[in-house]
Amino acid sequence: MRKNRIARTAATALLALGSVAAFAGTAQAEPIDYVRIELVELHCQQNSEGDHDEAYLKITDANGNAVKVWPGNGVKYQTMGTGYVRSMADGNGNAALILGKQQARTLTLWDYDSTSGDDKLGATLVTGSEVGAETQWRSVEGSGGVYVIGYRVIDI
Repeated sequence: MRKNRIARTAATALLALGSVAAFAGTAQAEPIDYVRIELVELHCQQNSEGDHDEAYLKITDANGNAVKVWPGNGVKYQTMGTGYVRSMADGNGNAALILGKQQARTLTLWDYDSTSGDDKLGATLVTGSEVGAETQWRSVEGSGGVYVIGYRVIDI
């Protein structure tokens, strides 16, 4: 009986010691350093259909879901024709634009179609490690369209 009590006491002490070690390891972990993608401009080098596209931008959030970020303020899309330049600043309030410095998000440009599925105009990967760089200009192509997306990654 005494051996069982000693074994139980020793096991309890080891479990407690493991819990303390795990807690100490957690307390010493580096905090995640966050950045924000700031959308700047969209340039249409060549629209994909007819005389204009109905463009909108989505981003993958931390859970892998596609979230519409531009245009903002409840607007469905922006008309874009060859040579058009649009500010994307109205999309910057979206929480999906925040990520860790070691994370990445995909920006995907779409052309809205009311009679069929939307057309993908291209995508680009943005990493949190791009923080502090000048405005990045990324060319995206798809469905015959060619666009350039301007953005910055800002420390927050």
